[in-house]
Amino acid sequence: MIQFRDAQFSDYAAIAKLHAASWQQHYRGIMSDYYLDKEVEQERLEVWHQRLQNPSENQKIILAIADENLVGFSGIFLNNDPVFGSLIDNLHVTKNLQKSGIGALLLKESAKYIKSHAEFPSMYLWVFELNRNARAFYDRMGGKNFQTIETQNSDQTKAQVCRYIWEDVSQIL
Repeated sequence: MIQFRDAQFSDYAAIAKLHAASWQQHYRGIMSDYYLDKEVEQERLEVWHQRLQNPSENQKIILAIADENLVGFSGIFLNNDPVFGSLIDNLHVTKNLQKSGIGALLLKESAKYIKSHAEFPSMYLWVFELNRNARAFYDRMGGKNFQTIETQNSDQTKAQVCRYIWEDVSQIL
């Protein structure tokens, strides 16, 4: 059974490990192999240490826990954009439990939080154009691919990202 809870500072290493593993699995060909093989684990550790030590006021990290182990997480920034609403900054599930429904549950938990705490009921996220599995998932969850732009990645390479939007998070619930 999956349980959800808010992230605490003590969770930063587990979140960073899952986050780095997800990038290593899904971002080959999008980010450099050198970065994914040699740098991403330390970089994500530093990012999550900072995010959970000094969280912004509009940040919410939801953890999915199974048998006392972290199996997924979502990151939310409430009211991040005046047009598109709250940002889903991360949505990752451990490799062995992908396609088990945890991603959908995390997105629904995020939508519930946004609906009850945000100024506007809309949300959005960015996903790599080449991440076809994630894009198919967001399509199934009712997201609309609003635009595609070029961005600079954490490893300084460039890639195309799609902005997926939900005008009203109620459509997910």
